[in-house]
Amino acid sequence: MNTTTITKQRTNRTNARKAESKDGYLSTGRPPPPANYSMPTSMPMLMSNRDLPGPLSMNRLDDVGAVHRLDGFNAYLAEYSDTLFGRGVIMTKVVPRPCIACGRSALWVWMGGTFPNVIDIISGSHYRSMVYGRPIKTYKRNVSAGHLSTIGGLKLTSPTRTTCDIALMDERTMPHKQRTELAYAMMQEYHVDPADCLKILDENRFWPNIAQARQFFKALEYCI
Repeated sequence: MNTTTITKQRTNRTNARKAESKDGYLSTGRPPPPANYSMPTSMPMLMSNRDLPGPLSMNRLDDVGAVHRLDGFNAYLAEYSDTLFGRGVIMTKVVPRPCIACGRSALWVWMGGTFPNVIDIISGSHYRSMVYGRPIKTYKRNVSAGHLSTIGGLKLTSPTRTTCDIALMDERTMPHKQRTELAYAMMQEYHVDPADCLKILDENRFWPNIAQARQFFKALEYCI
């Protein structure tokens, strides 16, 4: 290979690097992006009317199922609520830090469906203010590290502990039919062993409504 050929190859490589530095991409025969081009960014999981041209835009997105409303001003993207990780991230925006999501809050993360009307958390504090139009209900029950999970930065009760919490709810908090259906669905989806739930109840004999929860798990002890 002669000197002229080597020099020509070096010149071609230099010109290519200059073009890459100037335009931000290597020339591949494709037309360059327009001057106002920018890399696409993902939309926020939670959005408000302020993120859109107006309230009618939010109504339209809700009508077509692109978002699910939290209140009159805020919503979350429907596509993110279809995944376990996405629901965990969405709930982090709702549950006060550093509280633990439990009960109906944890149930929604694990199973999806309609966003809960009440935000259940484990905390020693009381929260009088509402979040996204929903009251916060606190529980002071003990929860061991083995019954905790983390999803998308959210600390929440494990499937087994969440199932126990649902079975412990009174009729006013959740009707009997709904309570048993949801607890059973959790057990089916996450292979929750009734014996493990009974063990949790035995270790916490002074929890409210423990008799009804024990009856529920006893009935399923040899069925699942």
